[in-house]
Amino acid sequence: MKVLFVSINKLKSFRPVLPIGMVTIATQAREAGHQVETLDLMWEEEDEPVVRAAVQSFKPDVVGISIRNVDSQSMLEPVVYTPLAREVADWSRDELPGVTVLLGGPGFSTVPEDLMDFVQADYGITGFAEESVQPLLEHLARGEEPLDVPGVIRPLPDGGYHRRDPVFRIDYRKAARPDPALYDQRYFSYSYETHDRSLKVPATIQTKKGCVLECVFCSNFLVDGTGVKFDEVSRVADEVERLRDEGLEVLEIVDGVFNLPLNYSLEVLREFVRRGIEMPWSCMVNPGNVTAELVDLMARTGCYYVEFGTDSACDRILRGLKKNFRQRQIVDAHRRFVEAGIRVEHCLFIGSPGDDRDSVRETFDVMEQLVPPATPDVHAFWTLGLRVCRGTALHATAVAEGMITGTERFIVPKYYASRAVIEDDALLDEIQARVLANDNWYLWWGLNSISLRDRITMARAESERIEAELNDHLPPRPAPPAGGAR
Repeated sequence: MKVLFVSINKLKSFRPVLPIGMVTIATQAREAGHQVETLDLMWEEEDEPVVRAAVQSFKPDVVGISIRNVDSQSMLEPVVYTPLAREVADWSRDELPGVTVLLGGPGFSTVPEDLMDFVQADYGITGFAEESVQPLLEHLARGEEPLDVPGVIRPLPDGGYHRRDPVFRIDYRKAARPDPALYDQRYFSYSYETHDRSLKVPATIQTKKGCVLECVFCSNFLVDGTGVKFDEVSRVADEVERLRDEGLEVLEIVDGVFNLPLNYSLEVLREFVRRGIEMPWSCMVNPGNVTAELVDLMARTGCYYVEFGTDSACDRILRGLKKNFRQRQIVDAHRRFVEAGIRVEHCLFIGSPGDDRDSVRETFDVMEQLVPPATPDVHAFWTLGLRVCRGTALHATAVAEGMITGTERFIVPKYYASRAVIEDDALLDEIQARVLANDNWYLWWGLNSISLRDRITMARAESERIEAELNDHLPPRPAPPAGGAR
């Protein structure tokens, strides 16, 4: 079959991210004998003519739309990315009536039925597409319905969906490595500014899928299942050597958390050392699993930057979030990396369940010690509110506290923010003042000219406007069958 894979991610505000998932699947489909082309809208000023031209030229049987992110995940800056997915589907069908539209990607896996409704797609795949795309395409090539393929979603005539649960397992030995030639080559000539330096877009690798933690807000289990699926250490090192030898200068390990579990990450790093692998690389780190050996090996192999999933520096809040670390470990891990010359960025929430004046002030006090002004190699990135994902413990909390009903469609994001924070005007003013007093802290770009209180009001109105607009494109939900819910 002829398959056109389209990445709709256009986010460059921090830095462009290579569509590793889409290119991996495209590589795998090509190796299975299908004709494949990729189209990345990251770099396009006008999307419509580019999509239409690609469909006209290639005449695909299937257009696979990769949805990396559904939205900006920012309560203060609500932006929804999925309208572009609907437009790509519409443009493709205009040019080639009867073309099959397939949805996938990590963003899709978090809200699949809502996105199927919105885009009016023919099929969707949740979970590991590495294990599902090939059999799905084989069924379609034979003119068969791929209803037994793990993770497949197919609309039904009554407005409901046929859905097979994904199988969250992967044989890395059979999985394709993403072919760099299938990336838009503009990634590799692009430089972006971050803080006080200019960097190239990093190449990306993934050493494992999944996570051993059960943080109350995390939707990782919808994307990768529960537990961890490890690649072979030798294969990981082979891939890094290949990328290095092809001339790629910077690497990002895109595991949800690199150092969980610790023993596996140490094995990977020891193999890097054994092979003499040393190049600039970065990753996400859990503060609870940081040892002297880990930091030493990371520094020796070229790690220059880590992002901490810190979330809070108050032990009471960390317990409520089901984190595996406490304030003491945050401080210790931070100092280990700083002493090793590795840049640190803390990612923190304001407004977690249980957050109040005391916990917010405690977190700010700790960050003022760790991330003081005029220290260019440490940063704090703050987020007001936590995005709610269906099926998480945070979703249940938001329903119990009356913040959402539990029946919402999630085509537009919903957020949880502790009322003890969001309704405390004096605390909001204090938060704004303390963020602005630190040149290496970030909450929202407009705080110098707009008060945090006013921005919350404006963002709520904007979110409601977006939701009303997008709901016009959603079909009504089918009524449950008589005798019980389907």
